Amino acid sequence: MQGILLTGMPYAGKSTAGKEVADLLGFQFFDGDTEIEKLHPDRQRYLDENGDDAYIDMEAKVIMGLPLKKVVHAPGGSIIYSKDVKSHLKDCFKVYLKVSLDVLKERITDDDRRGIVRLKHKGIGALYAERERLFNEYFDATLAVDGLDPDTVARAIVSLYALHNLTTEKRGMRYVSTNGHSTASFSEAMKLGLAPDKGLFVPETIPSFPAERLRLMRHLTYPQTAFVVMRQFADIPDDGLRKMCEDAYTFDVPIEGHEDITIARMDRGPTASFKDFAAQLLSRMMTHAADGRKLAILTATSGDTGGAVAAAFKGLPHAQVAILMPLGEVTDTQRRQMTTAGGNITAVCVKGTFDDCQALAKRAFSEMKGLSSANSISVGRLLPQVAYHFYVWGRSGADTIVVPSGNLGSLVAGIIAKRIGLPVRFIAAVNANDEVPRFFSSGSYAPVVPSKACISNAMNIGNPSNLARLVWLYDGRMDEKGNILKQPDMEAMKKDILAVSITDDETRKAIKDAYAKGIVLEPHGAVGYAAVQKLSSKGLGKAVLLETAHPVKFPRELKAAGVPFTVPLSLAGLEKLEEHYLTIEPDFGELRKIISRMQQ
Repeated sequence: MQGILLTGMPYAGKSTAGKEVADLLGFQFFDGDTEIEKLHPDRQRYLDENGDDAYIDMEAKVIMGLPLKKVVHAPGGSIIYSKDVKSHLKDCFKVYLKVSLDVLKERITDDDRRGIVRLKHKGIGALYAERERLFNEYFDATLAVDGLDPDTVARAIVSLYALHNLTTEKRGMRYVSTNGHSTASFSEAMKLGLAPDKGLFVPETIPSFPAERLRLMRHLTYPQTAFVVMRQFADIPDDGLRKMCEDAYTFDVPIEGHEDITIARMDRGPTASFKDFAAQLLSRMMTHAADGRKLAILTATSGDTGGAVAAAFKGLPHAQVAILMPLGEVTDTQRRQMTTAGGNITAVCVKGTFDDCQALAKRAFSEMKGLSSANSISVGRLLPQVAYHFYVWGRSGADTIVVPSGNLGSLVAGIIAKRIGLPVRFIAAVNANDEVPRFFSSGSYAPVVPSKACISNAMNIGNPSNLARLVWLYDGRMDEKGNILKQPDMEAMKKDILAVSITDDETRKAIKDAYAKGIVLEPHGAVGYAAVQKLSSKGLGKAVLLETAHPVKFPRELKAAGVPFTVPLSLAGLEKLEEHYLTIEPDFGELRKIISRMQQ
């Protein structure tokens, strides 16, 4: 792999940080001054006796004799004067560690014996200005290090290096429909939601990362991880996409290690749900794609999607959003997140199940023009979820990722991550809506009609839309009615995914069992926890559960289990806000009127 070159003014901490960078990456480390002292123990004496130019030439010979691959070099700043050295090191990733002139003046004394080239002739101020200009012309990245401890500096360098190496290639991605008749660019597919042939858009090809690049992803921040992943799929210029990721992801994913399971807390976003990871970036990407034109967005929710979409699009002047939710099947907190948004957000309660809501939405996309989706049928909602699988794996060392599953968006995103190179397998943990485990067992697909009401309400889905994508990923084909037109490779699918159904009684028991071990879970996370217990004999290795929502959203079940919880700031005071919503039968005519008013 490409080597790393660290340099800057004296006392920038090159050697201290460089050693840690080498440890983090498993590279060799070479300190330029140490290498010189093997030949000339008194560097200052050599400089005094031979002059600046001779010192520069001597240093060049030393540096040019060192290897360039899988190394961290920390030579003196005077290498910037040698054309030969700069040419020799040009393929390294070059980082300028910048200290301010004021700090430098505090550190360099009149009797300094470090062998600082040109210091005596120019003085510290002029030397600083000269070298800074040369550093800025030559180096790939600049890192201001005043006030930073060596560990922070080292991790920042590794992060910059990883990002540099992971963004050297970018694909011009096209999208095809699972029904095989429609193609589109990313922006077109995102705006359309459902393909014109009624299928779901999928990437025409999936990039593959070699193992060395995957290992580098462990060192990225979450915004960087999202940027690296999404630039493979989105037709958005890098500068714009990078800023979108930085703006969208101001929250992190805490990883909790426990005796028999690791928990990835996906509930730290603005609506305390993992849906924030997709919705926050989706709103920014759709704004970019709209380019000032009006957006009409329709989404159906079984729980957390609606609140995340409302928060992500609220107040955007170009967007009007309608959110369909099944009346009585979402929790009070989930409902209020949608009904109190107001403004450009219209909450619609449907007297039916989530499958009714989803059917209404799909018909609207099929029959009405100018509608976009914020559901995971949209590639703009689906693909940002790929990033958190990489991030969780990088931070936890997961062998198995446990995905509480309903509409299968998170699972499909995980399989896309696996195709890119993520070395894990998955558990698809579902509630009593068990169409997926039955499909895995028999190879024959039969939806649950009507869907069953379970306490893990966001997973009350009897006919998941993203199953068509999952089938496509394993070389099969499923039409929009759920008919298997070409059987997927079921053996490969079952090798990658274990699917299991958990009852409400098992879910409630899991909430109590987890709490006895110091783990607070809400019902969806508890389904995943119970799945791990049920499949413990399957050689899971290190299992990491994606906890999908904050427990406070499900107070009834947690109180019944005797599990205390606290209210996060993002949800505090929600019950005091006034609700506004419409109520309709699962009738397309009523929905058409709402959408028509929204599009005026």
